Amino acid sequence: MLRNIRKYIYSSFLFGCLVCPSVFPQTVTVKPSDRDADKLRIFEEFVRRQMEKDKIPGLTIGFYKDDYTWVKGFGYADLENKLPAHAESAYRLASITKTFTGVAILQLVEQGKMSLDGEIQTYLPSYPKQRWPVTVKQLLTHTGGGQQGGWVGPTYASPKEVVERIARFPIAIEPGTRFDYTTSGYNLLGAAIEEVTKLSLNDYFKKNIFEPLGLKDTRMDSVRDLIPNRVRGYEVVDGQIKNILHIDVNSRFGGGGLTGTVPDLLRWARSVDDGRVLSKESIALMYTPIATRGGRYVGPHDGRWYYTLGWIQFRFNGQLAIYNDGGQFGTNTALIRIPAKSMAIAFACNIQDIDRMVYLRRLYEILTDEPSEIRIFARSNSDRAIVGALDSTFGYGAIYFERAKKAFTIEEQELAKAFAYFNRVTDRDVLAADYQSTMEAIDDGRHPVAGDPFIKVGSYIAMKLREKYGAEHCRRYSLVGPIPFFADYLELYKADQNTPRQLRFNAGFEKLIAKWNGDWRTTWNDEMRNLKITDQSDFDAIGRKLKPLFADAEVYPDFIDPLLSIDRAAANAVKLAVELYPQSARANGRWGRYLLVLNQHEEALSYLKKSLELRPDGFASNRNGWSDILRKLLEAGKVDDTLSLLNLAIEHHPKEAHFHAGLCYVYSRKDMKEKATEACNKALEIDPNLAPFLRELMKRLVP
Repeated sequence: MLRNIRKYIYSSFLFGCLVCPSVFPQTVTVKPSDRDADKLRIFEEFVRRQMEKDKIPGLTIGFYKDDYTWVKGFGYADLENKLPAHAESAYRLASITKTFTGVAILQLVEQGKMSLDGEIQTYLPSYPKQRWPVTVKQLLTHTGGGQQGGWVGPTYASPKEVVERIARFPIAIEPGTRFDYTTSGYNLLGAAIEEVTKLSLNDYFKKNIFEPLGLKDTRMDSVRDLIPNRVRGYEVVDGQIKNILHIDVNSRFGGGGLTGTVPDLLRWARSVDDGRVLSKESIALMYTPIATRGGRYVGPHDGRWYYTLGWIQFRFNGQLAIYNDGGQFGTNTALIRIPAKSMAIAFACNIQDIDRMVYLRRLYEILTDEPSEIRIFARSNSDRAIVGALDSTFGYGAIYFERAKKAFTIEEQELAKAFAYFNRVTDRDVLAADYQSTMEAIDDGRHPVAGDPFIKVGSYIAMKLREKYGAEHCRRYSLVGPIPFFADYLELYKADQNTPRQLRFNAGFEKLIAKWNGDWRTTWNDEMRNLKITDQSDFDAIGRKLKPLFADAEVYPDFIDPLLSIDRAAANAVKLAVELYPQSARANGRWGRYLLVLNQHEEALSYLKKSLELRPDGFASNRNGWSDILRKLLEAGKVDDTLSLLNLAIEHHPKEAHFHAGLCYVYSRKDMKEKATEACNKALEIDPNLAPFLRELMKRLVP
């Protein structure tokens, strides 16, 4: 579900005083290997600890890497009866179902029975015409206008009834104009498959996908049928774990109705691209990103993750990751493939609100001896913008080259324009002169609206490096990141006088990347690549090692996220984040909030102000967090300090109504009625929805 894929690192659910069941493993079909035995033991211990922290009743996880497959269950499939989760435990797959529906549609397109550009009503006449035409491809990519109404409930609903429900909610968004994730759109596709083939969706899947690929334990969920090894689902209510209320997910048949096992998910990952169910042409089409009419790639995070025909793709340290996940009451699933590593990981557990990525990332790290994420910190806003351009060009260009096996273009004039764009937006002087517009251009650089310049430059560099150094050398970029990628290309063209001037970087960037490459070689060493920051870490020892290492570097590894996500010993972790990254708005804002808790108000205020100055759209954009800060200051009697902070916030955010509303409240506390009334009126002018809150305040101000 979309709320489960929108965050690359999801926030953990807090469970109060819940007592977690003991966590123990059950294993099947493990191919023994001395090479991997120690690594797997480390991962098993990690899973046990993390499950205790996440309070997960039961979990199954597995992977394949090359010809090696491993699957294991932990905890309980049935908590009441103490039945263990194991490799063959069957979980509701939720939105991973969409990958199967996408393949089924493409099969019918190959057979000439459907067209991606055909209107859905051509194949599903019972769905009424909408204000705008809606195509099959638009529904597959969640650009169909935001279909609604196919909700899940306690009773069975037939496909016909589901379509009738969706038909009650006409779309209000013009298709093709924006990404709007819905399961209802995939339910329409499922109903269309049934209409075209005269088979139930389950029977179609079984005949055309499950049986050909040997997916023996995948089927449409049914609350009445006997499903071997079915797990029970759980949720947390008032801090206590409970059985989920009875639901029937048949109403999500096309978008989230399947039940299956982790071994079957791994079989699916291995075989979907092998030509048994789709042609090579259809497979390529299935993974081709599409854009809105406005020229932006579609998918979560403004297309930073591409949503293609049933699959999600993102850049994983310069490698292509093909992914989907699912979340419903009582289930949480994920399937990720890294083709460059010949590996896939599948995950399922029987509770919804947990951070599945923690498990996927840790297993990836253990299997590959590589970090699951490479982040680079730069000391100024302008340099961080340049880092962002490097990362985007490297990441999106590299995965294009990996997917297409060629550069986006080799036409010299087209490349010259792309290099000119890149050189302009990575120029420190240009950023200093017009930071906001240049930042917008950097954001546009990976989209068709700007002509895909970053993808053109990145894929061309990937091609030239591959030609010069070979595939094995280029695989190292997933370990070292974007800076060496650019430094190697710089050295390549310096040694080749035939490289046209327009396909080179400008002199300022050449100097910058040479300096940064030296800094990065020093700071991103083997020890840093293997550094794991957890609540068990010795933060003083980490600080003693990292502070001198980072001291003179313009760019160095960014460990802000792990430091700020620590539960235990939070003070030491957040303080270290500020010390290592004094130009980080997030670190300063978090440390300021922590000092407020310690009643160190003056020092807290200095860090909060610095955070605002470094990044006006940072923590201040979080209304709940902002309200908490103001409340703490006012409770401590720091009215003038609160006023100072609010005025600074308004200076940076003149159109944020909640700042003016806060100013109204503080002025009222100071009995400055005229200023309070002025601030209230301004807040209402910006956001009339604040009227109920401000109306009572205004009564006290206006006689």
